[in-house]
Amino acid sequence: MGGPRGEVRILGPVEVCGPHGRAALSGARQHGIIAVLALRAGTTVAVEGLVDVLWGEDPPRTAVRSLHSYVARVRQALADCGLPGALVTKPGGYQLDATVDAELFERTRDLGLWRGEPAAGTELFGWGRAEIDRLREQRITALEVHWADRLDHQDAIAELERLVASHPTRERLVGLLMRALHLDGRHADALEAFRKLRSRLADELGTDPGPELTALHTAILRRDPALHSAKPAQLPARAGHFTGRSAEFAELACLPPIVVVSGVAGVGKTTFAVEWAHRVADRFPDGQVFLDLQRLTPAQALTEMLHGLGVSADRVPADPAALYRTLLHGKRVLIVLDDVRRARDVLPLVPGDQGNLLLITSRDTLSALGTRHAVHTVRLGLLSEPEAHSLLSGILGEPRVHAESAATAELVVHCGRLPLALRIAAARLAVRPGRRIADLVRELTRNDPLDVLTVDGDDRTVRTVFASAHRTLSEPAARLFRVLGEHPGASFPADLADALGPGLDELVATHLVSEVGNGRYALHDLVRLFARQSGDLADGVERLLDRYLTIAHAANQVLNPRHDLVTRAPCDDLPFAADRVEVLACLDAERDNMLHVIRLAARRGLHRETWQLAYLLTSYFEARGNWAARVEQCEHAVTAARALADPRAEAEMLRGLGIALQMTSRIAEAMVVQRQALALVREAGDLRGEARLHNNIGNAHSELREFGLALESYQAATRVHGAAGDEVGVALARRNLGYTYVRMGRPELAVEPLFAALETFRAKGNSRLEAATLMSLGNAFHQLADRAPALRYFGDALRISREVTDHRFEADALAHLGVTQLALGDPAVAREHLIASLEVCRALGDRHREASALHHLGETELALGDLAAARDHLVAALAARAQAPDEFEEASVHRTVADLEGRCGRWTEAARHWAQALALFTSCRRS
Repeated sequence: MGGPRGEVRILGPVEVCGPHGRAALSGARQHGIIAVLALRAGTTVAVEGLVDVLWGEDPPRTAVRSLHSYVARVRQALADCGLPGALVTKPGGYQLDATVDAELFERTRDLGLWRGEPAAGTELFGWGRAEIDRLREQRITALEVHWADRLDHQDAIAELERLVASHPTRERLVGLLMRALHLDGRHADALEAFRKLRSRLADELGTDPGPELTALHTAILRRDPALHSAKPAQLPARAGHFTGRSAEFAELACLPPIVVVSGVAGVGKTTFAVEWAHRVADRFPDGQVFLDLQRLTPAQALTEMLHGLGVSADRVPADPAALYRTLLHGKRVLIVLDDVRRARDVLPLVPGDQGNLLLITSRDTLSALGTRHAVHTVRLGLLSEPEAHSLLSGILGEPRVHAESAATAELVVHCGRLPLALRIAAARLAVRPGRRIADLVRELTRNDPLDVLTVDGDDRTVRTVFASAHRTLSEPAARLFRVLGEHPGASFPADLADALGPGLDELVATHLVSEVGNGRYALHDLVRLFARQSGDLADGVERLLDRYLTIAHAANQVLNPRHDLVTRAPCDDLPFAADRVEVLACLDAERDNMLHVIRLAARRGLHRETWQLAYLLTSYFEARGNWAARVEQCEHAVTAARALADPRAEAEMLRGLGIALQMTSRIAEAMVVQRQALALVREAGDLRGEARLHNNIGNAHSELREFGLALESYQAATRVHGAAGDEVGVALARRNLGYTYVRMGRPELAVEPLFAALETFRAKGNSRLEAATLMSLGNAFHQLADRAPALRYFGDALRISREVTDHRFEADALAHLGVTQLALGDPAVAREHLIASLEVCRALGDRHREASALHHLGETELALGDLAAARDHLVAALAARAQAPDEFEEASVHRTVADLEGRCGRWTEAARHWAQALALFTSCRRS
């Protein structure tokens, strides 16, 4: 099928033309095979389907054998004309690879492709005959469209009379003939054509002509001047410097009969519609009408439409719809209806004849229109950054834009890539050629952009077009719009909007809110700003925060109900079931918003909501990481708790801040805030809080390799947890004790406390801490060189981590499996585990774990002998370690790099890295 494509013609006698001329086909069956395969060119036609089409309902028993014989002869004929690969045998059938005139006609409606009756010289049955009938119908429809544009042509009457003779009951053809005769002054002949049709319909079908043809007959009887209607040319001038929208124009290449152009206010719907209308105007020779429906009722619009088509005011009937459709019948008129508000305003203006085109612009999607008519909707989005730059360059000149490329990029951001905003900004700069683009950017930064984006003498501003869309909203939708304007994140889920009140569908339909995928929605930045200014809604922020607190509390109840410092009433209206996987998935989708919402609460001085939301997210961050955001959340929460003079809340958020600082390798800072928290809980007599802080302080000491101090802290944690009657807390302290013994290189001391902790976690059903303990046990047995149980414990830890979707522990388990497999002499398997661990670490944004995984991957590639890959991983490990400092781990990387350089014979580099490793190891021991 890679050879030359032949040309197959079936719009007349069947022919095949190849590089060497015409194929020598003989007989009806060979021509029929080509015709049938051409009707399905590029797809496989089953043998049974070919038999049905070529022999009908009662084929002979030898039909299949005969078919194969015919196909062989056709294939030879095609090969002889230079098309050896055109007819291909496929499983169960045959396929023709060729250019087919019928397919080309369906795309272009070029009547010149027709040479006579379709598939002449063949005898087809069943679906083949139905396809031929379909082609005939397409041809007669195309002829109707063709002659509708040429009623005053000298051959029009003769050709239409010939077509009517062949299709005497086809009302559109008769109507075209009546119009042509009337335009030629042969009024009696036009009326006689109607009489003949009415008589034939009555005799053969027992029916009358349709209402449109009857209205045409009446108009001819009255010699209605509207039948000699004007050819309107009402399109407004094109906007200057039009740019972009090539994909949207491509969508309309087939000229659908009804097009709705929708999008947010200011996105350029009218500009796009007018531009496209001008581009296709020559395909509508009977004229172009333009109406602004913002200021007209449907009845007024219909009257204006008739005036545009040449009907004087005194000739407009009481019910103008029938006359409107009559005037458009058989014509090709482009009708542009701008700024339509509701689908019902359009319905009277839909032409009855699909030769016309109705182009509508609306902020609403007008979905109700699609329930009655076939509608093609073009949804205009924001300009791309290159398109926005192109628009500014067109208005301001390329040199000016190029000279301030950075400021231009900022201007595009401030205007949100909204065409109206960009045009207004450009207009302000254009009237002052000496003004710098950076000056306007500074003005937009310092002032309200909606006030800045105006031009003297033009009342069409960004604010006014938004206000126009806002005025059409119902009260519930308007209220929801104002609340959503307070949402600080980039997007929000549908359930959040639904919980805040009704109206989301209405806001989406009017494009004030956009769907951005995965059930999430967003407001354009300028729309959000307008929403915040569109009315007084004092409780908007509180309602948003209350919803987020409700979700966070319900999630916390599933993830870790031990975090019980904040309580709220149960809620049935939640976006997840009481399932850990669903809860984490929901919070993952809202992760970025959480920080924005806490910032919003802090900025508004809502101290209680600030610290409670940060507190309720504790268990989520323990499972997912993203500790940099967590640091900022906890800093806001600590400030809020202090403003409330709530020492218990302050201590809890200092504890959370300490964990986040430790996880971002800011361990010295972590130690400071943990000790501040410890002082507060001791003063309050909070044994449980004190025990947790001993645990956390022990963890910090352990990370700093201050193992003696770490052991003291864990022993204190065990003692205080025991006094508080907290079995899980005691088990956690034992687990941390065992973990530290492993880090000390004393695995024999780790086994007993780890097994004790494991037993408690299993009894209490705490899967997450069970996984953590299994990993520490795996490390202990790895150090004891007992690798089989180590692999088993790591495997169990990985399984549980994935079950509870704890990605941090999943990354750790994968890394430990990799290191153990490497020790067992299987670096290929080790690499698979370590690559998987690295992917999870990067998704978490955990640079410490990422650096460790990269280091182990470097060691693995060394074992595999791939020195180049080893170098890449080790260089990346050092870069990651620079962002997550750990002198011991960094020293280990330098030691491995020294080994690599030695293998490469680069002894000077090897010595340098050994020296760096030694210096770092020495520093660790000193500290």
